[in-house]
Amino acid sequence: MKQQSENKGFKLRIPPWLLDGNTRIRLLFIGLSLILWFLIKLSKTGYVSTIDFAIDYSDLPKGMVFTEKPPKSLKIKVQGSGYNLIKYAWFNYRDLDVDLQNLESNRKGQNYWTSGSSRNYLEAQLSDETTRILEIHPDTVFFKISQLLTKAVPIKVRYKALFDTNAYVLYGAPRLAQDSVWVEAPANVLNQLEYIETEQVSIAEAQDSLDFELKLIAPNYPHLHLNQESVELQLYFSALTEGKVQIPITAIHLPDTVQMELFPSQVELTFRCALRDYKDIRPEEFEVYADFEEIVRNPETRFLSLSTENPPSQIRALQLQPKRVEYLISKP
Repeated sequence: MKQQSENKGFKLRIPPWLLDGNTRIRLLFIGLSLILWFLIKLSKTGYVSTIDFAIDYSDLPKGMVFTEKPPKSLKIKVQGSGYNLIKYAWFNYRDLDVDLQNLESNRKGQNYWTSGSSRNYLEAQLSDETTRILEIHPDTVFFKISQLLTKAVPIKVRYKALFDTNAYVLYGAPRLAQDSVWVEAPANVLNQLEYIETEQVSIAEAQDSLDFELKLIAPNYPHLHLNQESVELQLYFSALTEGKVQIPITAIHLPDTVQMELFPSQVELTFRCALRDYKDIRPEEFEVYADFEEIVRNPETRFLSLSTENPPSQIRALQLQPKRVEYLISKP
């Protein structure tokens, strides 16, 4: 009973004329009339709005690619019916196509597209013939594009020795099935490439030879492609050995008016090389020098330093004993 009383009280607070059936019918017709009036208004042309249209690019000249991403949209001021403007702005209208087949270029070599030359083409893509394009912003779009080129780029092996390099050594350079790979990329990218690296190969134990198939690592540039994904590699190893030879010391830059005797006149040269090369090392390939110019620079010196130049290419390390010698100068 209490709840019915509350409902009755609430009902009594509503203006009585709203509860009349005729009044409610009138309100319904007024609402429908407003909706119909709104729809009629939207059907008329002459409305103007600036809308962001998503853009697709087509017909880029053959062999050319973007080196920087172009704009994804254009702001276009359109005039048309309210229906169409709402459709374009609110309901994800399809992307408009921008044809790049006939790009223009300026004296700096920059390629660009102008809205004036494409307005009719864009307007034709709108769904209603009564819609007109009034303005496009920006009216000029510059593109960074480049021609795709191909060239052979050297392959660089990433190699890491985990074994004792004082006992064993990589013998010779890594041997690749081919020393370069064909790379297709924009011209500005190819100009930067000095080499293409392989994945890293880590050697825990040296053996006479090891064979691998290594993946080639393509640099992270847009539109860059390698003509192959991997390369075959052979590595050869050798134990290191040590040898000693006695080498006569040669005095250099000695004036004709001076004779110089060195003490000692020979030096012991200790070298390290691959065991495979040891039999090919000959003492006459080494040269050790004492430079008279050192005395000219410092007349008080008692010793001359020894130096060696152009040792055999197989030599990994060498040491002289002694490193300095005494001298005696006399006149002929």
